Order: sequence, then structure tokens, then C-alpha cells
Amino acid sequence: MAGQLVPCDLVVFAPHPDDAELTCGGLLLVSRARGWRTAVVDMTRGELGTRGTPVIRARECDEAARVLGLTVRHNLGLPDGGVRDTDEARRAVVRTIRLLQPRVVVAPPAQGDHHPDHTGTGELIQKSFYLCGIRKYVPEVPPHRPRALVQYMGSRKEKPTLVVDISAVIEKRREAILCHHSQVGPTEAGEPVVRVGHPSFLDQVEGRARHFGWMIGVTHGEAFTLDAPLGAGDLVGLFEIEPWKAR
Repeated sequence: MAGQLVPCDLVVFAPHPDDAELTCGGLLLVSRARGWRTAVVDMTRGELGTRGTPVIRARECDEAARVLGLTVRHNLGLPDGGVRDTDEARRAVVRTIRLLQPRVVVAPPAQGDHHPDHTGTGELIQKSFYLCGIRKYVPEVPPHRPRALVQYMGSRKEKPTLVVDISAVIEKRREAILCHHSQVGPTEAGEPVVRVGHPSFLDQVEGRARHFGWMIGVTHGEAFTLDAPLGAGDLVGLFEIEPWKAR
């Protein structure tokens, strides 16, 4: 999955190798099922993680990419614990977006999360987004400006702008998360106890999906926010999900 960057419709930027699956794996699966080409760009190799190694985590990313049906999975190789909005990082993000040519970019929030790499990624993508369309910025790659920048929900409470129904793919989403067994797998003897390895962690992740699903009347959902208004060509069709209808 670390091969050539080819055009995709939806691109998720994730700070660490398991963040995309935990926050918007359902969105990726639903989008793929609708025929859209999807990609995940991991900002770091997760080398500061308490468990696992960059080699193990890269292997887990490949495994999860197959479950998600990704067209591309790419790693920018930024330093774990040091994802910041720098000119060098902006140029790397702009090149990547221009080569992938997505319609929609998904990233973490620029605030409202406990991990500095998460908010660092959010700010970096936010600041790079406009530059993607500036022809004289990184002039060696033709400009491309996606139609929308969407933020997935961070670890702090925030009111979502939209919720995607992922009820039909919740089991596949869990399978993709479990590919990152060095992180979410059971704690072995002598290993330190970490948040993502806690026995109830995956139940809480699914509980959050149930909460967001409840907000729109489906069993499971993933929540997102937008900085700009959501354009609608078909206002009636925008509300096609019927709350609490048997599926």
C-alpha cells in the first residue's frame, strides 16, 4: 500500500498508524462501498508508542488497508511527538494532496484533543488546505484544491456538524481496528497498561459510535465537523436517512 500516489476521492490524514481506523474507519468503508476511491495518509510511524515498533505498525497498516479496501495508504514519516505546522511539513502535505487529488479531505480537529500530534495534524492540514490551490507554491506539482475539509471528532466533547451512518459496516470497522493488535490487543505479562490496550477500550469506541448513531436515529455513526457551511444542491435528498427505520 506504500506505492505510487494515485488520484483518490476521499483522503484521511491520521497522526498515528491506528487513528484513521479508530475515528473514521466506518466512513472509509461506507465510501468504498459507494464506489469512491479512498486513501489514508499517516503522518508518523508511531515510533514513540509504548507498544509495537515502526516495522510492526507498518505491517498492521497494510493489513488494515486491505480490510478497508483502500486505494492508497501512505506515510509522511514526520516525527512522532513532533507533528507541527512548519513550512517543510506544509510542503509535504501540499504535494501529497496534489498528487492524490481528493474531492474531500478529512483530518483531526485543530483543537479539542488530548494529544499534541492530533491537534498539530489538524492545524497543519488546515493551514495547508488553501495553499494546495496556489500555483506558485510548490510549483513543481500542479495545483489542486479539494472541495471540502472535514474534521473528525477529537477526544474532547464537541457538537458535530454531521454524522455518517456506519451501521452496515460496524463489524468490518472493528475488524480494521483489530488489525492494530500491537496497540489494541491484550496486555502481555510485564507490559505496561496503556489506554488503547485496556480491556474496555474497544467497547468504549463502539459505545461512542452508538452515541453518534443515536443522534441521527441509526445504530452506529461517526461524527464530523466543518469550518465552512455545507453546500446543498438537493435539500430534500440531504435528509434521506429516516431516523429509527429498521435497516
